[in-house]
Amino acid sequence: MPRVQLITLLLVFVAASPVAGIAIWSISHTVIELSDPCAIWDYPPEQPVYIHVGPHDACRAPSVHTESKARAAIRAAIVPGGLLLSAILAVAGAAFSYRRVVIAAGIGMLTETLVVFTIAPLTLVVGVSFLLLSKRLQPSS
Repeated sequence: MPRVQLITLLLVFVAASPVAGIAIWSISHTVIELSDPCAIWDYPPEQPVYIHVGPHDACRAPSVHTESKARAAIRAAIVPGGLLLSAILAVAGAAFSYRRVVIAAGIGMLTETLVVFTIAPLTLVVGVSFLLLSKRLQPSS
């Protein structure tokens, strides 16, 4: 592996790591919420929540969600799933020296910037980094 390609792979990996870590955390957090037997899903947002917890109840701290389980699963697949996919594509594209794959990953990351409000600056910087680092790869790939 040429030195330029190795350095590019390392830089892409460093750029993708924070976003991939946040995406994995977000997906695992959603999976934990979805598997919680004490969760109440699809609760009407305009109604007050009244929960009585008895001394022998299995659920000591029930959680209430206004969205449905299906919507939460779809949101977890699209938003952090898209971030994770872009990060994996960028690293794989840099590892195999596929310039177009790294460019596609950069465009995907920039597209996700529109829906990830809390980490939008990070995804913007990472997406632009992928596009700039793709220039270091051979143009024929």
